[in-house]
Amino acid sequence: MKALLGDNNIQGHLEILLIILEGPTWRGLWTLLNLELRTFEDLELAPQTPDALLWQLCQEQEIILITANRNADGPDSLDTTIRTRNTTDSLPVFTIADAEQILHSRAYAERVVERLLEYLIDIDNYRGTGRLYLP
Repeated sequence: MKALLGDNNIQGHLEILLIILEGPTWRGLWTLLNLELRTFEDLELAPQTPDALLWQLCQEQEIILITANRNADGPDSLDTTIRTRNTTDSLPVFTIADAEQILHSRAYAERVVERLLEYLIDIDNYRGTGRLYLP
């Protein structure tokens, strides 16, 4: 795993999480993980990139996708893609259970960061799980 990518619709949420990750409580661990934060722009992805293509790119480039809760609308949806293409080597997708809470509750955002770090520290044991919820 080399990087994290926030889905197009949670960029502001990810910025809040990054402030917490770079704060005094978690900075040391976050630095040790040595992960890049990637964006749609630097990956040359359009905001409306289909979920199946996004998931595949993340797998190929060892990028963990962080997203808000999504549904299973259609054959190219993220949920359908995970169910049909996930293997034991696939990186999980992290889904923020209540993305709006990150914008309104520092305590919730901190719980999301704690759970995220727990997963990242032991990421190889979570390969193949498909989707993991934060917090």
